[in-house]
Amino acid sequence: MSERLARVIDVSELPHGTADSRALLWWGNLGMMTIEGTMFAMMIATYLYLRTVNLDWPPATVQPPALLWPTINLALLVLSVIPMIAADLAAKRENVATFQFGFAICVLVGLAAAIIRWRNLWYLGFKWSDHAYGSVIWTCIGLHSFHLLAATGETGLLLVYSFIRPLTKKQFLDIRCTAVYWYFVVISWLPFYFMIYVVPWMSRKEAM
Repeated sequence: MSERLARVIDVSELPHGTADSRALLWWGNLGMMTIEGTMFAMMIATYLYLRTVNLDWPPATVQPPALLWPTINLALLVLSVIPMIAADLAAKRENVATFQFGFAICVLVGLAAAIIRWRNLWYLGFKWSDHAYGSVIWTCIGLHSFHLLAATGETGLLLVYSFIRPLTKKQFLDIRCTAVYWYFVVISWLPFYFMIYVVPWMSRKEAM
């Protein structure tokens, strides 16, 4: 009887870890993104509410922003999804070289996007303290920029780690969770880009 019970509960041949949705960390990562996505949604809701109660939105003193550099910033982020997907799939196959190449590109893109984002802030033409519109716009940019820097930093740390230590299932799971977080950061910027840079031009055309 004891031998039969031992055979039933023997888990020695099970894998020591997994790098997919069977891991608790995977679902914890999704839960974190749900919370942060809710925060972004609250910012968008705040913007829309203020737009409904203010006839002058954006304020007449706000000039429509230049679209070149913000659009370049957006394009870089969207294109970075390609090497990140490659790195994600490489981590699933435990292909270290391909993962390192994809993460290296994304780190460079993240740094470039952060620098462009900083430049775009100074050319908005208004401060966060000028009016409610300025407060909402600066807060949206600031919140997303923080997430962009966090994603870039995490990607860089895992990249450096992969060069100095051997990777196990745990690290490959971390890599894949970081990739999913990167997708979240890119996708969450799309409504903010439209709200911050496209809507002022649409409002200007309606006023004309």
